[in-house]
Amino acid sequence: MQLTDSFCAEVAAADPLGADGLLATLPEVNERADLGRLGDILAQLTETAGRVGLESTSDRLAAVRDIGMTLGSFKRYGVEPLTVVPGAEQLLLRLGAQTAMVPRDTVLHYGAWNPRGPRQRMYTGAAEEDVLIHSVRAGAMAIERSALGLAELAHLDPAGAEYLAVLQRAAEDFAVLPAQIGLVAEKVPPAEFFMLRLRPYMEDVLVNGRSYYGPAAAHVPLYLIDHLLWSSDRVDPEHVALHQELMDYGLPEWIRLYRKRQGSESVVTQVVRALLAARREASAELLAAGRAVGELLRALVVFRGRHLRLVRDSYTVDSPYTAGSAGAAPEVVKLVLDLTRACERQLAGSLSSADGPRP
Repeated sequence: MQLTDSFCAEVAAADPLGADGLLATLPEVNERADLGRLGDILAQLTETAGRVGLESTSDRLAAVRDIGMTLGSFKRYGVEPLTVVPGAEQLLLRLGAQTAMVPRDTVLHYGAWNPRGPRQRMYTGAAEEDVLIHSVRAGAMAIERSALGLAELAHLDPAGAEYLAVLQRAAEDFAVLPAQIGLVAEKVPPAEFFMLRLRPYMEDVLVNGRSYYGPAAAHVPLYLIDHLLWSSDRVDPEHVALHQELMDYGLPEWIRLYRKRQGSESVVTQVVRALLAARREASAELLAAGRAVGELLRALVVFRGRHLRLVRDSYTVDSPYTAGSAGAAPEVVKLVLDLTRACERQLAGSLSSADGPRP
């Protein structure tokens, strides 16, 4: 699986459980806190899933997406959904195994695989929720494209034209992310809407005795960008532990790529090594590659700076939550921002030593 436009459109178009009409009423059901109706919806979706087969990957992902909307809705009111409809548990375990993903909905189901327009699955129906869904939809797809581009660089020469071209495409893809978080900051009040109205739907759910995080934005594969760009050969225990938790909620292909590159030379290390070896004899292509890596690191820093402001505005002393919906404390955002800035400084020093006046 990849988050290509065609695959995401295929999953979004799928409605194997006939959930369109049922989930169109979900914001109203949630507004009324109608737990009885929520139970009826989950039971109906579970019963339908047992009859229709769900043979294709897109149908299986769409089924998890639609069942997942009821899971979060129950947790909004402090109820473990699988105690209400126990038959859904084995269904989720089977669908998780068949798709090689966790046995509940993730941010990919809520974002990238969520239909657009009138069929869009929403907890609240609010315009702010629509902005957030679109931001994770666009962000996840762009991040994956950027990461897959960075993965190509491992076998290319940093001084070559192809290296620079691939790197520039990766940077262009990534540019979607700072733009999207800027839009979120403009349109979505962090404390008033996200924290008070939407965050309660993102709570953990127990499946087969294990607690699984809800569809947290932290589960978009930004960790894969970090890993390939600068952290695969740097060991910060807290950062590595964070990655291990986040990986479980992505695509199996992302996990394989992450593990394959663990301990391998990152893009930053690759380019810094080439710059230090060339010094004043660095080619125009190598210098351009160094600047492109610097621009990508700068975009990461800008994104994380904006994200940190949103986190601090959300998780105030009055907030009912002390950790994000993916379990990380707000201080972790600052840690990763500091580590990214350190790599940016390292690259800048190497680039300066190679990009000075020629003798």
